[in-house]
Amino acid sequence: MRITTAFILILLFVSCSGGDDKGELLAKVGDAELYQSDLAHYFAKDDFSIDDSIALLNELRDNWINDQILVNEAASSEGVEMDEIERKVNQYKNDLLIHDLLKTKVYENLDTVITDGEIQTYYNQHIDEFQLNDYLVKVLYLKVSEDAPDIDKITSAYKLRKPEHIEEIEIFAKIYASNFYYDMENWIYFDDLLKEVPLHDINKDKFIINKSKIRFQENGYYYFLNVMDYKLKNTASPLSFEKDKIKERILSMRTKKLEQSLKEEMINNAYNNDEIEIYN
Repeated sequence: MRITTAFILILLFVSCSGGDDKGELLAKVGDAELYQSDLAHYFAKDDFSIDDSIALLNELRDNWINDQILVNEAASSEGVEMDEIERKVNQYKNDLLIHDLLKTKVYENLDTVITDGEIQTYYNQHIDEFQLNDYLVKVLYLKVSEDAPDIDKITSAYKLRKPEHIEEIEIFAKIYASNFYYDMENWIYFDDLLKEVPLHDINKDKFIINKSKIRFQENGYYYFLNVMDYKLKNTASPLSFEKDKIKERILSMRTKKLEQSLKEEMINNAYNNDEIEIYN
């Protein structure tokens, strides 16, 4: 079947217009038929080019044909338990309906406001769950091309011995840096930093605990690294580092609790309204 531009435009019209019009018949395998409207939802957005739309339509049609051939083969096979498949399909349908119902009701009723007090309480009660497997650090990190100007000046400033040095670094970084990181409010894992800084042959424990400051040159770049603070591994992770994770956990707990409450409420209402009949 040759797909034309006009055909695609008709398909896009079907996807936008809705209604009962099935559109043109695209393929048939046995008694099963595939119409334009069956695929229209794939083209609901108008961000496809004509060429992309034609390619997608061909792929969807061919996949449907192949699937239908195998479905027909399975349906006629003696080894396929159709009753069991129907039971599973019905159960899956029921599970989807319940899931979507609860998702909607949770969205409408869930309290998503989490106070700092709740976060602190959760942290205190679950402190054993927040043990560090690696060092956390606060650092200044700068990567610049080896032909950048004022390298000697930056070599002094990156150590941050004076308050005005960080301003000098930030101005320099905006112009010349290939990469720059400085954040005294938040912690990062030292191993994540190593993905950016090619440090070799260091004793990681001593390097961090000594709050090392290092400049080195490699592959056409100067690297500047200043370890300003750290948290030891195998100790409790700071609350500020775990805050977002704790929020997610509290919301997850609230969601599960609300889901259970909503299910019980709907079931109890059905019994109280005499909607249930049980026969012996």
